Amino acid sequence: MLRFQIKALMFLALLVVGFGISAWRIAAPWWNEKHHGITTIRFSHWQLEPGVRRAYKSIIADYESLHPEIRVQQIAIPGRIYRQWGSTQLVGGQPPDLMQIGLGLSRGFFFDDFVPITAYVNDPNPYNAGGPLADTPWRNTFHDGMFGSMDPKTMEYFGASLFSSTVRIFCNQDLLRKVTGDSKFPETFAGFLKLRDQLQTYNTEHDTHISLIAGSKFSAMILFRNLFSTQTQKIGSRLNQLNDFPLKGEYFYLSYLDGDWDMNDPSMQQGARLLTEASTMMSPGFAQAEGDQAHLRFVQSHAMLMVLGSLQATGIIEGSPFEVSVHRIPQPQTDNPTYGPQMRGPIAETDLITYGALGITRSSRHPEESLDFLRYLTSQEVCRKFSRISRNLPTIIGIEPAEEMKPFLPEMRGSPPGPIFKTISEVITLVEQNRHLLAAPVSSPEQYLAALEAGLPKAMLTDLQRIVRSRYSAVRLVEASIGASAHPAAENPDDTALHAKLAGQLGAQNDIEASAYYTRLRLLRSATK
Repeated sequence: MLRFQIKALMFLALLVVGFGISAWRIAAPWWNEKHHGITTIRFSHWQLEPGVRRAYKSIIADYESLHPEIRVQQIAIPGRIYRQWGSTQLVGGQPPDLMQIGLGLSRGFFFDDFVPITAYVNDPNPYNAGGPLADTPWRNTFHDGMFGSMDPKTMEYFGASLFSSTVRIFCNQDLLRKVTGDSKFPETFAGFLKLRDQLQTYNTEHDTHISLIAGSKFSAMILFRNLFSTQTQKIGSRLNQLNDFPLKGEYFYLSYLDGDWDMNDPSMQQGARLLTEASTMMSPGFAQAEGDQAHLRFVQSHAMLMVLGSLQATGIIEGSPFEVSVHRIPQPQTDNPTYGPQMRGPIAETDLITYGALGITRSSRHPEESLDFLRYLTSQEVCRKFSRISRNLPTIIGIEPAEEMKPFLPEMRGSPPGPIFKTISEVITLVEQNRHLLAAPVSSPEQYLAALEAGLPKAMLTDLQRIVRSRYSAVRLVEASIGASAHPAAENPDDTALHAKLAGQLGAQNDIEASAYYTRLRLLRSATK
């Protein structure tokens, strides 16, 4: 009995201490602001990479030295729960001052939860004063012109970003030398297959079970999409009636429903065969494995390669007990007798845009200070420091990447990628559910394509109908944004920037409505067929 009472008291004491610490952490910013004149800005993000958090910590220290009256807190939330956590914060009315936008947060309707910063993006960033970008509009200091931070529905800019990424293969150089006797990584898919065969021979001779690629659901998706898009380049050109490269997924799907292509098309046949060959390179159970399982397999030398985005470079390179090299995913060449006929050329990485912008929440108690911190974060010198510490590609122009980041620079030479199955939910679910059918020798490309053919019409129809509904909703959303611009534009006829914004919003509304009508018309035409 006494032992039970002691345990209960200890539990109660721990509960009180925990509650007290939590209460103090919540109350401390208010106390400092009220009694010491110190303003606390909080910002949340899902970038758990060690380099990113170190970079933020260092930059926060610099900013607080420059502004002793301000404290900045970063809140790192795992990506798996970021949407749920962020939505709860927004609905509760007490979110951080700045939140990283993405992973489904706000369901794409940013206008409800975030403050547009459109009025500031055409002015120079004051933290670039004295440098080469001193007179450059803030928007134009970004490689993508801040396109990744703009909502095309409302033509409003919501925040600014320090993040962009390319996909690369990380290679265990020690294993590569053991298996091949050379440190040179293959540049073509034919060489990739040869490396797979060399590893199989090595495993047989040494009684080992090393996989070529540490596979996971995410890495398989990246690898398969990259390779599949090489086989749909020509069909994409043939179907691209609007001459808009690359061909948008919805037009790819509409063409399927119209009967312009099917699973017997050579691009589909060869694409499925290419993915089947790629699946033989992955570690067992890749279709169910999570990213941390693949990471562990790689660092333990149970796999030679790993496929990831450039932003994960810090964790991979620093956490591996061996030399790691970085390479593009080897692609087939146009003279390849099997896979070359469907290609136009090597795929260029021209669609690199920023993502995951930090946006100012509408419930922020410190919107002006948050805007100032956002400008500081995305100034040229601070971005240079962020890129160096985090090993992230710089998003601001005029910054030479660190030497170790140069393999991640996008390859601008080449041809547009072909259309792939992505972006839209029901089709993606169908593709993911049948990915295991690519794993030879248990299954085959024919089984995979047959499974897709059985489910694609219904999945595509559901997704396209959802797109039409969302665009009609977007038109109503844009009306509120237009209304917010129309009144001040009428009162300020000489404000060219404001009138340009209003014209852009009206154009966006027309485009959205026209796209909705066009897609609906195509669906009705497909139904009659």
